[in-house]
Amino acid sequence: MRIGVAGLGLIGGSLALALRERHEVRAFDVARDVREAAARAGIPGVERVEALVPADAVIVATPMSAVLPTLAALAPKADGAVLIDVASVRAPVDAFAREDASGARIVGLHPMAGSTDAGFAAARADLFRDRLFLVVPTASSDSQAMAVAGILARDAGGDATVVSADVHDRAVAYLSGLPLAAAAATAMVATAQPLEFAGPGLRDATRLALTPEELALDLLLSNSMTVAKATKTLADQLEWLSNVIVDRDRAQLRDFLRAARAARLEMDRDQRRDRSIS
Repeated sequence: MRIGVAGLGLIGGSLALALRERHEVRAFDVARDVREAAARAGIPGVERVEALVPADAVIVATPMSAVLPTLAALAPKADGAVLIDVASVRAPVDAFAREDASGARIVGLHPMAGSTDAGFAAARADLFRDRLFLVVPTASSDSQAMAVAGILARDAGGDATVVSADVHDRAVAYLSGLPLAAAAATAMVATAQPLEFAGPGLRDATRLALTPEELALDLLLSNSMTVAKATKTLADQLEWLSNVIVDRDRAQLRDFLRAARAARLEMDRDQRRDRSIS
């Protein structure tokens, strides 16, 4: 297929690198030096985002603040191209698709993968290997557009499953936003101690505090009410845990730790299960 990629940061750059093995890929980024770096990596660039069409699909992988303007620029010129965006919050795109009168087909394709590094320099073709893509239909999606999204997810090395925008946004708030908030808060609490004593446990627990600021802000604020609810749930859980520890209630604490360990092991089992679009 002819694939356009708008935005060559970590996600867009990695998708371009992964998909070029099976597809004809062209890309656009607002930064000329990024376009030049991509060209050196074998990904030809265009000077304007609208020049990505005609194509079979265009992937919008810009920062969250540019997703809707990019879709608005592409939709009237799509001419059959499926517009696929990787935004981590679906409600704004869902609303855009309901209101758009161009007839363009829009599908969300959010990869549950990433890194604390950013930019095209951090992009790599294997970023999505064995990772899950959440395929999110909009009011303008059809079965063919959904199938194209699934093909691209698998050709990038991942698996795919279909979810609604509401389910997606709630899940991402708890499964991505909450860990980021917890890591940042833990890092701040830890600064009161001599950090030179820190071992791998603290480093593992606070890894997401290294998330680039703009990406972290988008993740926490674009779906702020649900993320805030998730952090409140965590705060309540920590308050309960604190009380159990103060009471030295060994039985309750053992039950809690066993349940937490089981939940963590289930994550690994889930990741190994095959997922596909039916």
